[in-house]
Amino acid sequence: MQVTIHSELAGPLSLDTDSGFADEVTIRTPNGAVPVWLSIFESVSRKGELLGETGGLIDAFPELVDTARKLLVEDLGTGMQVAQFVEFHTDELDLPEVRKAYEAFRGQRATAEELVDILDPKAFVLSVGEGGGLVSWIDFTLSPDDSDQLLVVRFDSDRNPTSISWES
Repeated sequence: MQVTIHSELAGPLSLDTDSGFADEVTIRTPNGAVPVWLSIFESVSRKGELLGETGGLIDAFPELVDTARKLLVEDLGTGMQVAQFVEFHTDELDLPEVRKAYEAFRGQRATAEELVDILDPKAFVLSVGEGGGLVSWIDFTLSPDDSDQLLVVRFDSDRNPTSISWES
């Protein structure tokens, strides 16, 4: 089935819900293109109201990245998830740029915001949540060429962050 999603950020998207969607939609960022994984169409094609929300959620990507970064900065101050993720990339993978940023942060010569800034969005995933609304998550990476490890920030259907997880 052909569907059209209207998005100011990505433009009008005419897609076939019967085919795969990986990398068919991308959002341009200062650090490159971020694929939007639309793992929603089996449910969306049956629930037409969700189709209209999809474009708005894609358009909210920059705002969601900002919200996710704030949550990651907060975790550096109160939790361990982000610190352990960065330590892994520093110790296990010996990435000099990550090591330099992490040592500056630990030595209080860099802020948590500066450390989180080296995380890049790798993918944006839209899905239908348990309550039937659209949920999303952003996969962040430190070094996509050297590591498949991700920090994942999940959002509920109201676009509020719900969790941070470390995945691969």
